[in-house]
Amino acid sequence: MDYFFFLSKYFCLGILVKRDAMSANMFRILLAGSDSRLLATRAAVLLKTGAVVVYRDTPGTLNILDRETFDLVVLCHSLPQEDVAVIVDKVRQKISDAKILMVTSELDGYRTQGDGKIDATSLPEPGQLVALAKQLLEVYSFASHAGA
Repeated sequence: MDYFFFLSKYFCLGILVKRDAMSANMFRILLAGSDSRLLATRAAVLLKTGAVVVYRDTPGTLNILDRETFDLVVLCHSLPQEDVAVIVDKVRQKISDAKILMVTSELDGYRTQGDGKIDATSLPEPGQLVALAKQLLEVYSFASHAGA
């Protein structure tokens, strides 16, 4: 498979796109977290949704939300709870119809603030994350077209 990929060792940011699938009407996923290695792995998994996957740390996430829109925002369990709250508020303010998926850990004790939740510690296979992301993108697509 042929992919575009960018990862900076100085900044926690990257874009992962399947080269032969680039299209103006593709879904876009923003993945936010604080562990660059985990984000790169999770981005590779989410690429299986067929969407463009962009990942950033908290400052990068807040910055990109000022310039771009996304269909789904995935919040990694590596984010501090305070960052989760700030990112959720910004997503709801800037992209009110975007779906939010939280990857949590039973150990976190996080209060879910999104449209879906998946426990990172009980994932037997990455396919569950892909399936839930696809489901939320379908809901987003239906809601977007219903209002048009």
